[in-house]
Amino acid sequence: MSAVLSPTVRGLGRISLPLMLTALSANFMFLLDRLILAHYSIEAMNAVATAGMSCAIFQFGGIAIASIAEVFVGQHNGAGNFKKTPEPVWQMIWFSLSLFFVFWPIAIWGGPFLLPPSLYNEGINFFWWVMMFGPLMSVIAAISAFFIGRGFVKLVTWTTLAGNTLNAILNVILIFGIEDYIPSMGTEGSAIATVSSQIFQVIVLTVVFLNKHNRETYHTHKCHINTSTLWNCLKVGTPASINHMIEIAAWAALFWITAQVGSDCVTIQTIGNSTFIFFAFVTDGIHKGVIAIASNLIGAQKEQLISKLLFSGFKFHCIYMSFFAIPLVLYPDFIVHQFLPEIKDSQTFLFQDSIRVLRFIWIFFAFDGMVWVLTGILTAGGDTRFIMIINATGAWILAILPIYAAIHYFNVRPSSAWGLCIVYAIGNCIAFFIRYKSDQWKHKIMG
Repeated sequence: MSAVLSPTVRGLGRISLPLMLTALSANFMFLLDRLILAHYSIEAMNAVATAGMSCAIFQFGGIAIASIAEVFVGQHNGAGNFKKTPEPVWQMIWFSLSLFFVFWPIAIWGGPFLLPPSLYNEGINFFWWVMMFGPLMSVIAAISAFFIGRGFVKLVTWTTLAGNTLNAILNVILIFGIEDYIPSMGTEGSAIATVSSQIFQVIVLTVVFLNKHNRETYHTHKCHINTSTLWNCLKVGTPASINHMIEIAAWAALFWITAQVGSDCVTIQTIGNSTFIFFAFVTDGIHKGVIAIASNLIGAQKEQLISKLLFSGFKFHCIYMSFFAIPLVLYPDFIVHQFLPEIKDSQTFLFQDSIRVLRFIWIFFAFDGMVWVLTGILTAGGDTRFIMIINATGAWILAILPIYAAIHYFNVRPSSAWGLCIVYAIGNCIAFFIRYKSDQWKHKIMG
């Protein structure tokens, strides 16, 4: 087993740190989009945050299926079947391209059903652009799986960094415009910048995937459809997709719930949601690193080392949580100021409740990070159906329904929504740890 794919903290770090940087770049661009729009218009920021969550329901559904190729690539790589590694990648590329026939009708007719009326006018153009090109995210995930599953993640990292730098530059230019040259396009400009970044990343990853070395060594040019491999990818990936769609739909529902209360409530939710997504780069990086290493361990028939990987993941997560306490717990006012540049009085309800949200988010992360480590191992074993059931039901039963009741019937503070989400994170953590200890997920391991 290569040292790069060892289950130690150091081995996990070698895989996860570049993936964290990749996620950090993507999440920072997401946050930067919101901050740029906050200086353009608070209403525009709220509209894009809401429209973005509606788009994410479908985008992450596709990504969850496409990225399952990482598991197959990792197991083939661990078993030494190197020329089979591109096969699941191509199946997921073809699957991703087929999603255009699903996304286009939603882009054209879905806006009135997926956007709150109060934010429709500002959000509809963003929604249309992102949905029209939505499957590009799945294509990126599919091609990236070829590199991530083998432990070669630097290309994915640098491609994401370059793409998001392009996104940042275009965001400033297209949102505000350049006098006498480019008109201010507001939320539509933000969407065009996002889509341009995605097209750039697809082109770069495709060129490298199909370069001479990869064609000769891995046969990456063999792009035929293999129905058996396609079915296996869909069988394992579909529960993960349904899980992501239902869970993200729950987060999108929060924006609908808060939109009915008032604009300040939506703003507080936008600040919390944007901050949460930004800091999730750590859990995302560790999760993918755990999947890559666990898949290779399974392919190499070294499942006994997975318990060591679990401990390494927990330890890695705790180290980063201690650093996150600085901005989220000790100095959250700095973050809130970036979202509310026009508010000078930090004692206002809007400002103070936003600070409370960030502290709740830190506690949520403490448990949610352990969930991602556990689900990374279960995913590598193919136990995605159990993950789907627990995540999907937990999000609605332990989070959304209590939040709806608390806000509408008991008039609790908007920040309390994140306090209730902590219960959901703890419940998930307990359920997945019990599943891991039961060893039932090992029966799902693919040959």
